[in-house]
Amino acid sequence: MYNKPDDSAILQIADNNKGFLMPRMSSSANITSPIESVMFYNLTTGKFNFWTQNSWVRMFEASDADGIIDVTKNFTGNSTSKTTITTFPATMPNFTLNSGTTGWTSLNVSATISVSKATNTNLVTVEGMTQIDNTNNASSYQFAIGIFVNEGGVDKLKLVRKFNAYSTNATCLWKKFNLSGVFENLTIGNQIVKVYAYNLPKMSNNYTNITYGGSASNSCNNMNDQMARIFLTVQLAESGN
Repeated sequence: MYNKPDDSAILQIADNNKGFLMPRMSSSANITSPIESVMFYNLTTGKFNFWTQNSWVRMFEASDADGIIDVTKNFTGNSTSKTTITTFPATMPNFTLNSGTTGWTSLNVSATISVSKATNTNLVTVEGMTQIDNTNNASSYQFAIGIFVNEGGVDKLKLVRKFNAYSTNATCLWKKFNLSGVFENLTIGNQIVKVYAYNLPKMSNNYTNITYGGSASNSCNNMNDQMARIFLTVQLAESGN
């Protein structure tokens, strides 16, 4: 038993256990001289096609959006403990992009990003604090922060920046660092972005280490481990084209 057809409809089909079967064919070439809005089910593509503005167009589905809309995803990481480095090179090192980790020390800060498209852009930002243990005499110091990506099982340098902290009268000197940059077209799959540090040549003999992400000495009360934590953010944008 069915209600009478709606007054606004020229045709209304109703049934409790059967559906409406649209014309099915393997190619639009079977339809000659199509008129605007004519439709059929394409057996080859498994899509509904309709004629509009002198061409055949398939009906848009949610999954089609992945192919045309740029997608942006965010990934984060942070330090859970400080890292103290006690070795210093005698001369200023030169850093080469895509080189390995020789001389670098991992700060145990990373983010695993999921790359699904070959065309991708990665905006990376890392920030944190460092401190030296010059508890008795003033000193300046210098260091470098590097961003590495694990490619093929090898960590490769993608971004790097040198930092300097200058002082003529401060003890327990600290320095806040911030490094931002972009690298493109990482390999599809899970990629690990990591933060490393490199002590640069000592600027005096008034300190023995640089601590990253925490206080350099129990005698230094001008910074604590919580405020000095290192944070990493990766914004991955993948092209829909």
